[in-house]
Amino acid sequence: MELLTKINGGATDVIVSGTIKTINDGQTIKDAVRRVFEQDNHKVLNLHIKDSFIITSSVIGFLIKIIKVDKMPLYIHVKSPELYSMLEDMSLIDSMNVRKG
Repeated sequence: MELLTKINGGATDVIVSGTIKTINDGQTIKDAVRRVFEQDNHKVLNLHIKDSFIITSSVIGFLIKIIKVDKMPLYIHVKSPELYSMLEDMSLIDSMNVRKG
């Protein structure tokens, strides 16, 4: 898994390439999101998951907390139909601000 962070005007894009499969991968994503949140918790964050068809439960829980409890404007863009379908089956599309593509 590779991670790239880009500032895009008033938003920050965190782009995840490859499959999210290890605890370390999940921690890397959480650390990147946390860094953006600590810099400016009102800045929009777009988390792009380009290739992965899975996501760890710890990352899901962390993202829900950041969105619902900490009120970070975070949007998750999922390219994999399998991952989108899994999140949809878990009724997480609305609560996690998930978008296709």
